[in-house]
Amino acid sequence: MGPFPPTPRQKKYLLVVVDYFTRWVDLFALRQTTATDIANILINEVVCRYGAPSYILSDNGPQFVSQLFNEICTLLGIKRKFTANYYPQTNMSEQVNRTLKAQIAIYTQRRPNLWDQEIQKLAFAIRISVNETTGKTPAFLNLGRDLHLPLDLILTNPPPGPVPTTPEHRYIHHYLKNLLNNLRIAHNLVREHNEAKKLIQKCNYDKHTSKPQFAVGDLVWVQIPKPQIGNTVITYKLRPKYQGPCRLIEQLSPTTFTVTRITDNVNLGPANVDRKKYYYESHVSTNSSSSDTSTLSNTTTRLISLRLRRPPIRY
Repeated sequence: MGPFPPTPRQKKYLLVVVDYFTRWVDLFALRQTTATDIANILINEVVCRYGAPSYILSDNGPQFVSQLFNEICTLLGIKRKFTANYYPQTNMSEQVNRTLKAQIAIYTQRRPNLWDQEIQKLAFAIRISVNETTGKTPAFLNLGRDLHLPLDLILTNPPPGPVPTTPEHRYIHHYLKNLLNNLRIAHNLVREHNEAKKLIQKCNYDKHTSKPQFAVGDLVWVQIPKPQIGNTVITYKLRPKYQGPCRLIEQLSPTTFTVTRITDNVNLGPANVDRKKYYYESHVSTNSSSSDTSTLSNTTTRLISLRLRRPPIRY
């Protein structure tokens, strides 16, 4: 995200990392978003803290498609997935970004240049909030317990400690057993919630949406995004809105295809079906055109002949 107003430490960008399963969020303020900066965050703050993820879903920014980032992911055994071009809805971090933008705007009304000092509080708020999809807090799913504030300790009684006569190792074993059992139950509930939520979202989406059914090999037009310079969108009313013909090469998901432009064989990357429409070739018959021209010529000749034969006007 960004750029934001530069802070005293020259931080202008915000990197959002979201765990797809638990919805755990980590936020990192950055001076710049080069491939080296992103790679350092991945290794030092993510892998060294949580281990290497199975895959990373990101947009098609240059820092994520760079050779350095790809080699690091290959070395760590991390699979790469990309969102459809100009369709950020498929990226979960984009959903978090919408929430963060509103929260950062509220936090930084009085001190807009100190936003980097508030982002960890925002991340904490997301971690302890019940997620609508999972039905649990990200903290509980990631740590096996909910995070507490000093106010929680004041308003609630702390859990009783171990019985003094009980050996310490028995208490630890009992704690780990309960922790694993709680995590197992929570993860099963999350999977059920996720499947139910996906089904509800799909039904609601299908109810209000009618999309063409594309297949690999189809010829399509692909929408051209609005070009931008900074924050100003260039007026492009007179420019073509679609480019093509393009061919669908590979289906990445039910709504996303890899597209290649036929004229120069350029790979346009993944594109959502919302940015496509069928390509129809126009067939113009030469014989029909010649016949129409001949008919028009004969009709014109007859009209001229009739006009010449009309008697002159007498006064």
